[in-house]
Formats: sequence, C-alpha cells, structure tokens
Amino acid sequence: MSKKVIAVDFDDVLMHFNTSFLTFHNRLFGTNLIYENLTRYDDWEVVYGCDKETMAKRAKHFYHSPDHMLVPPVSGAVEAIKFLSETYSLQIVTSRPETTRSPTLKWLDNHFPKLFHDFHFTNIYAGAIDTKPKAKSEVCREIGAVLLIDDAMKHAQDVAESGIPVLLPDRPWNQGIEPGGVHRKHSWEEMTSWIRENV
Repeated sequence: MSKKVIAVDFDDVLMHFNTSFLTFHNRLFGTNLIYENLTRYDDWEVVYGCDKETMAKRAKHFYHSPDHMLVPPVSGAVEAIKFLSETYSLQIVTSRPETTRSPTLKWLDNHFPKLFHDFHFTNIYAGAIDTKPKAKSEVCREIGAVLLIDDAMKHAQDVAESGIPVLLPDRPWNQGIEPGGVHRKHSWEEMTSWIRENV
C-alpha cells in the first residue's frame, strides 16, 4: 500500500529562512529590518526598498552564499519530519526558483537526509523574470497530496480552495482570519498531533 503524500514548504517551515536572510540583508544593504515586523515579506518596494528584479538578485546572492548553509532548521522540524517520514511520503513544494535546487538540497541533506521523496520548485519567490511560476495547488494535485504545510497565506488559501487541507505555521506575515480548510498551528508538535488525528 502506497503512503499518503504530504507536501511540505521549505522556507520558514523547515529552514528558519527570514530570520537569517534579514540579518544578511541588513549587513549587505544597510537596512534595519526586524523579523517581528515582517508582516509583508513579498512586498519588495515597501519592505526592502527595491523592485522585484533587484530582490531576485539579492535573494540569489544569499542562496549561493556561505550564510545559507548556516541557517538553522525551524524548532522541532527535524524530529517531526523524522517521525512523519515513517508513515507518509513527504515531498518538498517550495516557492523557491529551480536555480536554487543545488544549495537547497545540500542544506536538506545536512539536516533532513533521505527524509523527502521528491522536490518541487515552483519559481514563485525571487525567480528569474523569464521563468513561469507554478501554483502550489497545481503541484499538490499532480503529486496527489492529502495535505500541505505552508506559512504563506496566499498559498494556503489557494491550496485549501482546491480541496486540500493546509496547516499554517504561525508567522508575523500570515496573521488574520484563516480561510476554510486552513488550520493555524504554533509548533511542529501541534502540527504532528493534528496530522496523527486527521490524515
């Protein structure tokens, strides 16, 4: 019997991305960004003071820098993923561009070796201007996911509207009322408990 598929986002679900990226950005570009104030992380001009193309270059710089490999996992993620991988087929569905595959998989191999069955890069976040992004709902349907774990409200709503439930780790940028089918959780322990009872 094949395992049920759970789709798992990468940044700020597995990797503590924004905390480290803000430190990197503040150091290189003279900003004073604070994680707790990051309520609209993808509004480039308001948050970072630059357009999307410039932001893509800065993000690419970070992805391929030594700093990227030093980013810690989200608290509780390693233990939870090890536990869930025994019962489910876990697949990464990330907004990262395909060009980040190498550093992303290298980081995963350091912290989550051989725990994910496949990896899907949707080119939504900081992708090259000429790349076509792919909706996470489309990817989740293609791989037969029964659940998505994602911190971005827009992706959570998109996937939930397609009939797939979503667990939403609580973050500064996803505050507000959750749409139907989206379940806010405050830790990996809470998410694991929900999965055991409902998936």
